[in-house]
Amino acid sequence: MYNVTRVVHFEDSANASDRAEYLEKIRHTVKGLGAPRHLVAPTLPGVINGGELLVHLQLPAADGATDVIGALDRALEGPATARIDGVQYPASPGQSRPDAPRSVYRALLLRIAPGTPTATVERFERDLLTMPRYISSIGAWRLDRVEKSVGPTAWTHVWEQEFTDHASLIGQYLDHPVHWGVVDRWFDPECPEAVVRDRVCHTFCLIDDTVIR
Repeated sequence: MYNVTRVVHFEDSANASDRAEYLEKIRHTVKGLGAPRHLVAPTLPGVINGGELLVHLQLPAADGATDVIGALDRALEGPATARIDGVQYPASPGQSRPDAPRSVYRALLLRIAPGTPTATVERFERDLLTMPRYISSIGAWRLDRVEKSVGPTAWTHVWEQEFTDHASLIGQYLDHPVHWGVVDRWFDPECPEAVVRDRVCHTFCLIDDTVIR
C-alpha cells in the first residue's frame, strides 16, 4: 500500500463559505480519483501546525500513483490555500487492538535532524512504538518513514494513530507519563537526546471508518 497525506492550511482571509466550498470541491475530486480508501475531513480543535483540512489517500502501490497524486495536488491549490504540508510513503501493516472503538484519526509529521546516527533513529522509533502498550485510548497505530515530503519542512516520519475519542487524544495521550517521561526527550530542545528540531505537524480529525489497517 502507498499512502498520500496532505494537510491544508487556509488563508486567514478565507471565510466559512470559502472553506465549505473548498471542502466540497476536494471531496468530489478525491472521490473521483479511484483510491481504494480515502479521507477528507476538517481538523479538530487542538491541532498544532495541523492545518484546517486533512486529506489521506491509500493507493495500491507507488507504481501508477503519479497521475492520482498530481490531480490531487492541482485540486488542492487555490485562493483559499495558504500552504500545504504532505507526505508520501509505502505503508507498513497497521497494528490495532481488536474491537477497540476508534473515532479520531491522528497523524504526526516530524523531521529527524540530518546526521542523526541510524542507531539513534531506531531507538527513537522503538520508543514511539511502545506508546500503545501503555495508552489505552490508542486503538490502532502505524509508524513509517517518508519517501517524499511536500511543503517547507522535509518530513522524515509519519506517526499515525486512531483514538477512542477526541478528549483522550488531547488528554490521556498528551498527559501520559510515557509521553512526557519517555518520548518527549526526543522532541525537547533542552534535552541532549533531542533529534526532532523542527516544528511538528500534529493534526487530527473525526472518522466514521478505520483508516489504519
